[in-house]
Amino acid sequence: MGLGLHRIINFNNKKFSVKFFNQRLPFIYILFNFLCRKFIVNPNINDKEILQFHKSGFTKIDISLKKEIEEYKDKFFINDQNQKENLKKVPLELDKNYKKDLAIKIKKKLSPLLKKLEKYFNCEVFLSDIEIWRNYNHNETLNLNVTHFGDHFHQDSYTMTYSKIFVNLMDISENDGPLEVIPRENRNSFVKSFNYKDMNNYNLSGDKTLIKKNVGKIGDCCLFSSSQIFHRAGVPKNYRDNMQIILVTVPKKFSDKLCNINDEKLFEKNFEIFQKYTKPYSILKTIGLFFTLFKYKFNG
Repeated sequence: MGLGLHRIINFNNKKFSVKFFNQRLPFIYILFNFLCRKFIVNPNINDKEILQFHKSGFTKIDISLKKEIEEYKDKFFINDQNQKENLKKVPLELDKNYKKDLAIKIKKKLSPLLKKLEKYFNCEVFLSDIEIWRNYNHNETLNLNVTHFGDHFHQDSYTMTYSKIFVNLMDISENDGPLEVIPRENRNSFVKSFNYKDMNNYNLSGDKTLIKKNVGKIGDCCLFSSSQIFHRAGVPKNYRDNMQIILVTVPKKFSDKLCNINDEKLFEKNFEIFQKYTKPYSILKTIGLFFTLFKYKFNG
């Protein structure tokens, strides 16, 4: 009986989670996020951006990186090999020396936001990774069996200790394939309206008013919890340039490697460094991460 029940309720079965919780996450991550929202975070901070982030999992932030982006935008380039492969998502490269300078300026500009997030999470928040890329148009918008750059609605399989900032590297209109998000308060309605079963199995003609699109000017920033909300990349008519900044919530005393990431290294893939605190690979490790945050909140 116990073994049979375990097979039915598979903790890593996202289809099970969609059916019973309207979320496309492993069940243990859903539980982790629920407990964090109830016992760890502080939703009573008198700040409209943090309140909106807590409520919706998504908020525009009153910080512009326009000056920093325009200073370096002409220095972005596409690797010749990637250009030849005709990819629909292509990394934008930046010379090593420029990476360090840009990272320092970004960290300085985002410092006030990180301080507010630390009050919200009752824990340190680290800027852990920066990625820049270009999405190109493709002609398979209606083909849910093919994805080129996260262009089907999904949730990232991380805990809520993992957050993202998207920075527009150009003016973004609806024609440019902006990030599309489903605010937390719309999640249940979205799953019902779109008859959502999985990222490659949902009704494309659901209620579009449930979707918020991240349009805006160059340098505009939005903060979102990609594990808590459904989101997707829109398909541009031509192309869209974007910067993604990864934020990781973890007590400082447990995060020597995160503290010591050199500024220029922020543009490299740092998943192996921060996955321990954002994507635990077992139920016990997920529970352990929660209690680490819980104890830190009260004992520091």
